Amino acid sequence: MLSKRYGVGDVLKQDVYSLQGHLLIPRGAMISERLMAQIHKWEEIGVLIDKVPSSGSRNAQEPESDGEDICFLPRRKSKEEDVLYHQAIETVRDVFLDIRAGHVFNQQAVQERASAIVSSVIHDEKVGFRLNHLWQADDYTLHHSVDVCLLSTLIGLSIGMDREELNELAAGAILHDVGKIYIPRSILNKKGALSNREYETIKKHPVFGVKYFQETGMDLSDAQLYCILQHHEHCDGTGYPQGLRYPRIHLFARIVAVADVFSALTAGRPHRAPMDQLHAIDILCRESRSHLDMHIVSILINRLRDLLLHTRVRLNTGDEGYVVDFFESSPLRPTVLVTQDAFGRKVVSPYLVHLRQEQELSLQEILSGKQA
Repeated sequence: MLSKRYGVGDVLKQDVYSLQGHLLIPRGAMISERLMAQIHKWEEIGVLIDKVPSSGSRNAQEPESDGEDICFLPRRKSKEEDVLYHQAIETVRDVFLDIRAGHVFNQQAVQERASAIVSSVIHDEKVGFRLNHLWQADDYTLHHSVDVCLLSTLIGLSIGMDREELNELAAGAILHDVGKIYIPRSILNKKGALSNREYETIKKHPVFGVKYFQETGMDLSDAQLYCILQHHEHCDGTGYPQGLRYPRIHLFARIVAVADVFSALTAGRPHRAPMDQLHAIDILCRESRSHLDMHIVSILINRLRDLLLHTRVRLNTGDEGYVVDFFESSPLRPTVLVTQDAFGRKVVSPYLVHLRQEQELSLQEILSGKQA
């Protein structure tokens, strides 16, 4: 372990890299007390291990070290996950096509796909967070439905739901937006702001969705129907379509509502680019005070914490580094390990910046796709 080979005041004899080849701590850096404390924390949670990155992962200009390099080892996306995601997309596509054609869709296929997603999340809670690279803007509603299913399942698992409840929640989450089939695409895909009339039309999709199931007589549970009808209700009573307050909103609907907002924020839309996860969490935290279930928001954020650690960021000073500690109460003011100065030079002795304490400093940019 790195902490066993070095002490405070020692100088690193090798570089500390991420698996993708990003330099975290350069060779020759002096280990300060704060940096040693962070190394201990990384080792405790099992993300700092001794491993030599593949030769192709480094920048060709980086010098070779004298000993073994240290790297973070995040789990790789697997082809199995991609297949699962695409199969789920195709299942939702078939559902929407059948409804548009006036047919009864294959409910068993939805249940089987939901069960497969539950199994995947039980096996690996972070599976949903690794699949955002598969988003396609022109299929927003389809991808969003699967994304909400993954996030809702993660939340349900985190609050202790059993397998039967998870399967029921996952299927309800997949179907939560079926009512949008009856909304004109010109409104759904509009790039500019919606008019009051268009927004009133959008607000009808939960009722349209429930009405479809009532008219076809399909056997959805009450909890699943609530996912469809109540996922835009707000805990303070300002939501739609019924203006219900917290006690009257079903737990499944409150879970789907949180997943729905987070997924919508982090996905690209015709009228805006996708939002990074830190800013999305900031909005979740602010809206949870009145609109969303604060307990469910907190659960999702805690599950996101491991993913957000080691995200590369740029400060308003121009310095760059990695998020090493993250706070739910102030997601845009994490603790950052600075490894590069504003001129692109490696910092000889990386240091921690506590943005919660350094009010004159702030995050300028989250460097998308660049994680430790």
